[in-house]
Amino acid sequence: MTSTLGSSCHPVEEQRARWERKRCRTAKELVETEQQYLEQLGLVATYFVAILKAKGTLKPADQEAIFGCLESICSASRTLLFHLEGGRLGLGLEGFCHQLVLYVCYAENLGKAQSTLERQVRKNKPFSRFKKLQESRPEFGGLCLEQLLPLPLQRLSRYRHLLKDLVGNTHPESSDFKQLTGVLKSVSEAYHRVQEISRCRDNANQMRRVQKLLKGQKTRILAPGRWFLREGWLSVVPPKGRSCSAGCSSSSPTSCWQGTVQKVFGHTQSQGGLLSVSFPHRTLLLMSCNQEDFHEWHQTLLTAVRQLQMDSPPAE
Repeated sequence: MTSTLGSSCHPVEEQRARWERKRCRTAKELVETEQQYLEQLGLVATYFVAILKAKGTLKPADQEAIFGCLESICSASRTLLFHLEGGRLGLGLEGFCHQLVLYVCYAENLGKAQSTLERQVRKNKPFSRFKKLQESRPEFGGLCLEQLLPLPLQRLSRYRHLLKDLVGNTHPESSDFKQLTGVLKSVSEAYHRVQEISRCRDNANQMRRVQKLLKGQKTRILAPGRWFLREGWLSVVPPKGRSCSAGCSSSSPTSCWQGTVQKVFGHTQSQGGLLSVSFPHRTLLLMSCNQEDFHEWHQTLLTAVRQLQMDSPPAE
């Protein structure tokens, strides 16, 4: 009887032991990767931020634009590592949550940082020479400043991954389970906010690129709330009696969301097809001679219109 009970409890104890081993490995990985992260951040803070402040090679506004709150992020990481190395996992991570706003601010500034850096490298020869000299140091291991600037946002993604593993391998009755779950929630919220900022920035860059392609034309692509969907060739089928014109189209949803997208033909494996894109005040007939391209356009436009309808408030 005793033997039977013992064997039935054994699998539970083994599972808890496996959880604990995985948790220990994840905690160790968190410490080791934080050390590496802080070391790389320190390269930028020491060999760029601090020296540039002393030399005055950059105007204060340009230096602020390029590096933003990187020094504050570096300080937050240093504090976190101090607690992690001391075995105070929950305490260190909980305190770190109050610094997550720095990562959001850093993400909001990254586009400006990259464009300012590019301009300074191109126009400021003393800074360009200084940058090359610092990057040639053996400590940088061949990395350039452009590769180091996105590090905090890459690290935020890594925090989220490691925290998921920690929570997943912590027993719900453990004293720090609730604490770690709260930290994961905060980090995930910051991560998703940063992802949205990145998505908006990439969209703006795409829209500006398309606008440049339309230089000399009256078409205005840049507009609030407009999103880049995909790029390719479509032929606009004109009203009856007029000649057909073809062009390279980059599509973004219109601000008028009461639209429909329908296949006029192209339901079978034919050579392309014809799409009808209808809005209250206009209907476009768009044709593609490539079946695969036609299908992708149909799915992209259909998804965009459905998303707009979901996001728009109901009519009163």
